Amino acid sequence: MVTFAHNHDCLTSVAVGLLSGALLLVSNSAAAQGRASESARAPSAVSRSAQADVLLHQGQALLDSDQLAAACAKFEAAEALEIAPVTLLRLGDCYQRAGRTASAWHSFLEAEAVARAKKDLEQGQLAAQRVSAIEPQLTRVLFVVPTTSRVPGLTVRLGANTVPPSAWDTAIAVDPGVQRVSASAKGYQSWSVELDATHGEGQLFRFNVPTLSPSLADGRAARGNAYRTAGVVTGSVGLAGIGAGALFGALSRNADSTSTCVKGVVQCTPSKSNSMVYTDAATVSFALGGALLATGVTLFVLAPSPDNKEQHALRVAARYASSGGRVQLEGVW
Repeated sequence: MVTFAHNHDCLTSVAVGLLSGALLLVSNSAAAQGRASESARAPSAVSRSAQADVLLHQGQALLDSDQLAAACAKFEAAEALEIAPVTLLRLGDCYQRAGRTASAWHSFLEAEAVARAKKDLEQGQLAAQRVSAIEPQLTRVLFVVPTTSRVPGLTVRLGANTVPPSAWDTAIAVDPGVQRVSASAKGYQSWSVELDATHGEGQLFRFNVPTLSPSLADGRAARGNAYRTAGVVTGSVGLAGIGAGALFGALSRNADSTSTCVKGVVQCTPSKSNSMVYTDAATVSFALGGALLATGVTLFVLAPSPDNKEQHALRVAARYASSGGRVQLEGVW
């Protein structure tokens, strides 16, 4: 009787292999899904199996004549119709001959899992042997993502495929070739490097994902909002000060009027004490209010813009006198 053992390392390899395959075979899966939807019109499971057998024979003929791309396409179509250990083994063999070692490894791992589920010990042992034979040839990528680099919304990509956080700090098998490695997050500047694994058989490529820098545009926008908010608040306080100065000015003029004396009783002269107090208060209110208003307008107009456009020139001047004050703005808009 033929038997084969399964230990913890084997189960770990199966899990990692399935994860690697999910990252590497997105395009193949999409093509397979399209073919599966077309074959869904097949009248029965028997006809599906018969179609798969035909595709297997066609694929093997193409493989024997070294037409690798066409052969792999036939095996993929057969797998979409019927997932069987023999189909997966032939697909993995085609991938391996085409130099797609990670894709082949994944197919062999899946063949082993399917054979075990169907209690096909012979095919399972053959698949396990193919897994062990190809593992030393694998090209692997390891993404090291320290805690300081894990900004909110961080996305790590290998080519067009997103690497889930569960695969960070884990060696992932990839097919040889040139791919783009990148990391991005909303509000941060993206990072990317090129991975050239054309001749990376048996190598491990390690990438330390750096801490992304905040986006310059977002930083300018935040500073601009802060400037404008401060300008509105400061300018509002300044307007209130100017209003108070106008009120004190009116009180000063009333206190200086002779109409406040009682006519026909005694000869009197208006007191200057109250008039001077109101005049001083008006002067101070106009000065402080004008300064605050000028500061608020300056902060608002000169706030940094997100697109870093050149700001218009602005000059603010404030003039005060005992009888009142004014704020003067000059510039080009």
